[in-house]
Amino acid sequence: MSAVYNHAEFISHFVSLHHHSTQPTLTHQLLTTEFPNTFSEFWILYDDNLHQPLACVGANTVMSNASVGYVGLFEARTVEAGIAVLKAATAWLQRGRLGQFEPVHQILGPVNLTTWLQYRLRVDTDPQPSMSYEPRHPVFYQSCFEQAGFKKAVDYYSTFFDIDQAIRGFEAYSRGETLADIGLKSQPWNTLNLWASLTPERHPDLTPQDNVAKRVYDLSIELFQGKDLFDNSFSRQNHRQIVLNDMISRPEVDNQSLLDLSTFVVDTRTGKDVGYVACWVENQDTIVIKTVGFLPQVRKTRAFCITMLEAFRRAKDVWGATRCSCALMNENSTGISERVAGKSVRHVYRLYIHQQPPSQLELHHQALKNANSRASGLERQPSASTISPTQVSSSPSTHRSAATSTQQSLGQPRVPVRHYASQGYGHGPNRPIMARL
Repeated sequence: MSAVYNHAEFISHFVSLHHHSTQPTLTHQLLTTEFPNTFSEFWILYDDNLHQPLACVGANTVMSNASVGYVGLFEARTVEAGIAVLKAATAWLQRGRLGQFEPVHQILGPVNLTTWLQYRLRVDTDPQPSMSYEPRHPVFYQSCFEQAGFKKAVDYYSTFFDIDQAIRGFEAYSRGETLADIGLKSQPWNTLNLWASLTPERHPDLTPQDNVAKRVYDLSIELFQGKDLFDNSFSRQNHRQIVLNDMISRPEVDNQSLLDLSTFVVDTRTGKDVGYVACWVENQDTIVIKTVGFLPQVRKTRAFCITMLEAFRRAKDVWGATRCSCALMNENSTGISERVAGKSVRHVYRLYIHQQPPSQLELHHQALKNANSRASGLERQPSASTISPTQVSSSPSTHRSAATSTQQSLGQPRVPVRHYASQGYGHGPNRPIMARL
């Protein structure tokens, strides 16, 4: 007997698997939000005997690069179930869909639809629990990705320092300079109006200066445009409704400390924003530096060190913080922070890659292209199937946002299962979107 479920029930099953590792509210938002220039699909593996879902995953094309796909929103109760849904997701991306999107050449994961949100997998063995901003996963998820054909693409790090040690390091580096000495000033968020900026349509009197959400988004675009894996087509509205709301809704985060410690850095001559730091105190003892960035014109000054030092001092003196954490940085940034602040404890987060081997036809075309390049004296170019994660381009996609369906089999897990796939996802609240296959 077949079973057809409505939109709410599909999301309920999907969210139930995320309950202990991520915020169910955020997962619900992601499943009900349309992202531009993407095609997406979602799977649930369901155990008929236990009457519960065993694994779930989402897959989508990337907003700013149609040759790349993401798999994310991944949760599993067993290794076998996790491998099954990951293989289904990668097969869907590699197959493409006629008239909608071409087969992708590389797949990155875990990425929850966009790199503006939580992505990567924790792979270190430090016993300290993950912080609220860090992905939280069972250890066996590494096996799920590796056995589904994924390999390490790049590692990122969260570093943890004793706050007194960090203050001494940044004091030595800043050499007594202040922001005023270099023509800058800080503008804490608690002097502005973050709450009104989250719903600007309800606050027509909101001034540009008070519009924290807009200023953060505009600076982020300017700071990270062209960086590896940055989705530059992520909308201002999505940033406001999903990213910032996610940040302020975590129970571990003291929102008063967020407003008190987070700040814009402004050029006193022009009144323009040249940088910002978003940070807060978590679990009553740790200041978390979630995002910090400065525009090129001030990067050769000590603006970064001075701003960090001010945040650490205030976190200790006002909020009682005893340690600090710099969140999810690449190897280079991690090395810089440790040179200034000293030895740290690291949490390691891995981004995986799954690359589709080139077809015989693609190899033939590449050989012809290489031969022509050599004949004309042109430099040889890499094929699309061998592009590394750090070579991902930012060419805009011409696809429109749409949902797809799939009848892809999930293989033969060890328990009787039903495969649930979204059907007509996002095309109206009354349309059936989950069916037993």
